[in-house]
Amino acid sequence: MPAAAIPPHEAERLAALRSYGLLDGACDSVLDDVVQLAARLTSMPMALVTLVDSERQVLLARKGITPAETPRDVSVCAHAILTPGQPMAVSDMSQDPRVSDNPYVTGPPHLRAYLGIPLVNSEGYALGALCVLDEVAREHDDNMVATMQSLARTVVTTLELRRVMRQVHNLALTDALTGLANRPALMDALGRVIGLRAGFSVLCLDLDGFKGLNDSQGHAVGDLALTEVAQELRLACGLGDVAARLGGDEFALLLASGDADAMAERVRFGIARRMAAQGWAVTASIGGVTFHAPPEDAATALAQADGLLYEAKRGGRNRAVLRVSEQASLG
Repeated sequence: MPAAAIPPHEAERLAALRSYGLLDGACDSVLDDVVQLAARLTSMPMALVTLVDSERQVLLARKGITPAETPRDVSVCAHAILTPGQPMAVSDMSQDPRVSDNPYVTGPPHLRAYLGIPLVNSEGYALGALCVLDEVAREHDDNMVATMQSLARTVVTTLELRRVMRQVHNLALTDALTGLANRPALMDALGRVIGLRAGFSVLCLDLDGFKGLNDSQGHAVGDLALTEVAQELRLACGLGDVAARLGGDEFALLLASGDADAMAERVRFGIARRMAAQGWAVTASIGGVTFHAPPEDAATALAQADGLLYEAKRGGRNRAVLRVSEQASLG
């Protein structure tokens, strides 16, 4: 069967969809209640809240259907999102050329009736649909459509609230200037990795000469230097690593694996190269600790790395001092 056409501005639609953080998340209890209510009010045995991703359709809430997702090319809701301002009402899918050869129509569960209301967000993008389905052909009267449209507005409101909460959470854990994790986020990540009782490393770094740059060329240039450092740390991070700005010109790296000594030198040289390219006399001093057994807590881990950072400062700056902790395992 031919898949549904791609909506206009698909890249922007997908970016908006992913901003909700719902594609691989648990169903919201409100949405579960909505599909139950939709099925009951329309007397239809199946109801879904779907999100249409690039290659799949995620069934965010569902009644009467088992799979949690399907390929996008068999999604009926992928047709519904093509007309964001209109319901898609099909009394008999076996007679509709858009979906007559859909495998869920020609085979089990032999779907027939479909009524879908596009879920249009505040930017005007159709993220998916609230839909009800039946295994027998049936008409959809105006009252049924109006009921579904009302319920769809409830779904969109719930999604928007979820996105706002996610944005607030991200802002609370993100440094506004650099976009890196902030101190609370790093401490949370440290606490989590300590709880896993796995080995890890912590690097603390401080910029040498940053105050002079800030004083001589102004805060705008100083901010630019900090964003350059953040970019270097971002590029250095591997899967599972966390880069954070602790405040001012202090940064940290939580390394889930890998060679801390090699990482420290890579970061130190990378920062020096970026600063020199701008004509700024700024370098980085780094202190780091590798823990093969978990320390007492996150504060202890960070304090040990911070102590070695100041040892690097006292030793002449633009250098790294790293050690392996002898901290005994917990418990």
